[in-house]
Amino acid sequence: MDFPVAKGQFDEAGGVRPTEYDESGIPRGGPANYPGMHIGQVGDADSYEGNFDAATGEPLAHMRRRPDGLLGPALMFVDTDLATATWRGSVLVLAPRSYPPPTVVLNDGSTASTPFTSVLLDVYKQTAFYRIDISVRLQVSAEKRVEYRVNNSGPTYAFFVPGQTTPWRFAFWSCNGWSLSVSDKEKAALGGDNVVWDDLLSKHERVPFHVQVCGGDQLYSDKIWQSPVWKPWLKIKDKYVRRDSPFTHEMAMVADDFYFTHYARCFFMGRFGDSMTTLPISTIIDDHDVWDGIGSYPDYLQFSQVFVQLKEYA
Repeated sequence: MDFPVAKGQFDEAGGVRPTEYDESGIPRGGPANYPGMHIGQVGDADSYEGNFDAATGEPLAHMRRRPDGLLGPALMFVDTDLATATWRGSVLVLAPRSYPPPTVVLNDGSTASTPFTSVLLDVYKQTAFYRIDISVRLQVSAEKRVEYRVNNSGPTYAFFVPGQTTPWRFAFWSCNGWSLSVSDKEKAALGGDNVVWDDLLSKHERVPFHVQVCGGDQLYSDKIWQSPVWKPWLKIKDKYVRRDSPFTHEMAMVADDFYFTHYARCFFMGRFGDSMTTLPISTIIDDHDVWDGIGSYPDYLQFSQVFVQLKEYA
């Protein structure tokens, strides 16, 4: 769902314009040169305090999808052990750090499993994120519907696994987002943010997929560059001075806050979040998961202190 070409960047005769660079050597359309960029808006939707209670880690009302204060679940396909005919996956859940570690119970139609326990991956501010590893024995010649619940409470979710001798059904996609040059009017004309997920989930209801495979750009993080914290660095004219300028503590705080919150909003809100409760995902990382064009910039930018350190936070 990637529409990177805005009006004025393309014409029928000439096609897409070749890359243009500003006087500092940054490609126009890259960081700090997006058409229509508004400095200072990143702290609203994509700040921790704009989405979570800063004291408790409870998600605010617009983030809640469950009554218990947990965010998730998000399913991931890991692999299949052919020797034991076992499907393996994991469930990602975010919880206030004061909450007990979550568990997952599966029911494949025969009997409920004992609870699968969680592994604490990390903590950011008052939010902890957990991975719960799960497994399902495959039938020989029939697929299986598997229901599951987090903490054996709240909504019941379901996913499907194939049989040992039956075909898999994969859904393939890439680019879950919009380049910053695309206007709201253009987005609406193309179907809006959820057009891909409405279509995918509709098909999944009719004939269930076993895995959704993402070819990259599972979310768009390009607006990290809208924060004013980068402005002094981007104003440095000498490219070697810019390359060697330090990645400051203030930059680190902005990066940490933005990427955590942006991923949480993308994974646990909207129809994409709905798809990951029922359709295990397998994905790779591409440029927009970090920011637009990462990996293709001139060496003095690609290996600058700011780019190298910021990429670690992404």
